[in-house]
Amino acid sequence: EPLTDDCGLGDCAIDQGDDDATTSKEKRSSSSNTKTIHFQRHGQGYHNLICDMWRELDRPIDFDSPDPNLNPVVRPEFLDPPLTALGMQQCTSQRRLCATLSPQLVIVSPMLRCLQTAKLSFRDHVGKVPWVAHEGCREELGLLVGNKRRSVGEIREDYPEIDFSDIKHDGDVLWEEYGERRETLLEKSERIYEFLTEYVRHRPEDEISIVCHSAYLFTLLNAVMDVDDEELRSW
Repeated sequence: EPLTDDCGLGDCAIDQGDDDATTSKEKRSSSSNTKTIHFQRHGQGYHNLICDMWRELDRPIDFDSPDPNLNPVVRPEFLDPPLTALGMQQCTSQRRLCATLSPQLVIVSPMLRCLQTAKLSFRDHVGKVPWVAHEGCREELGLLVGNKRRSVGEIREDYPEIDFSDIKHDGDVLWEEYGERRETLLEKSERIYEFLTEYVRHRPEDEISIVCHSAYLFTLLNAVMDVDDEELRSW
C-alpha cells in the first residue's frame, strides 16, 4: 500500500519482511520507480553506553546544553565514537539475516559506529557489490561531539574498500556549520528527504541496504514518510 500519493519517493511501501525473495523481486519489477531499501541502525556505541550509565544513576541529560556536566556527549573524547563490545555482538548477530538479503549497493553513514556495523552485519556482501559512504544518512548534526565524524582522509585509511567520493569536504563542515546548536527536526527531515529523492532514487540499483542511526530512522518514519504502523514509528 503506498504511504502517500505525493511523498515524492515513488511507490513507497513498508515491507516488514513477511514476503519471500520471489515476491519481493516481483514487487520491484512491477514499477521502474520502486526500490527495496533495507535500513539498519548501528549497534551500541560508547556514547550510548555512557548515556545509559547516566540514566542508571538518575542523572538527567540535557542534549541541548553545551555544558559537559549536563550533557556528556559534548565532551571532545566522544568524537566519532566506536562500537562497544556489546555493539559488535549485536551487529555480528545480524550477519546471518543480512546474508539472506540481495542488496546491489550498501550505503553507509560515514560515522565510525555505522562503518563498523556495516562491515560486521553485511560482511558477506563485501567485495561483491559497491559500498559508498554518504552524509545524507548520518545522524543529527551540530553540538553533540558524538555525532561529529573524523576527516575523510583518516576514515578512508581504515576503510579503503568504501567509496567516499560523494562526501564533499574532508573535514566535518556540515557538523561545524551548526555551532552550539543541534540540527532541528525540520532541517533533519529536509536532509533525509533530499538524500532519498535526489540520491537514492536516482541510483541504478533496485535493492539497497542503508546503515544509519536511530534518531535518523525515527525522523524518517515520523516526519518524512507517512507511516501508520505505531511500532515502526516508536523509538
